[in-house]
Amino acid sequence: MKILRVFIILVILNNLTLFAKDSNHIYKNLDFLNLNKSQQHKLKKILISHKKRYEKFYYYKQHEEKKLQELIKKDYFDEDKYEDIAEEIEEEAVELEVKTLKKIHKILTKEQRKKFSHYLQEWKVE
Repeated sequence: MKILRVFIILVILNNLTLFAKDSNHIYKNLDFLNLNKSQQHKLKKILISHKKRYEKFYYYKQHEEKKLQELIKKDYFDEDKYEDIAEEIEEEAVELEVKTLKKIHKILTKEQRKKFSHYLQEWKVE
């Protein structure tokens, strides 16, 4: 699902043709930031890199979730082990999210960061 979202954003960035008018609209593209050509290019590279890192995370998450499933199947539920695995998955997700957002933050102006901040939920890694 997230990979699809990143792909859609990449396609939209390439075209930059959709313009949203409603201030309450949750943007699926970044036209509202009015990025210049240099920013568009840098953001495209960031998103491509994010997609690659997310794919690795996705496989890692699947592997770890299988471990969680195995813990549930056992006669004894190892609460500590379950917590450890779940926390590791969350830490990896947050790390991926932070690295991407830090790179995006670096290329945006103060005004663009302010606008972008309203849509942070869309960038949450799950």
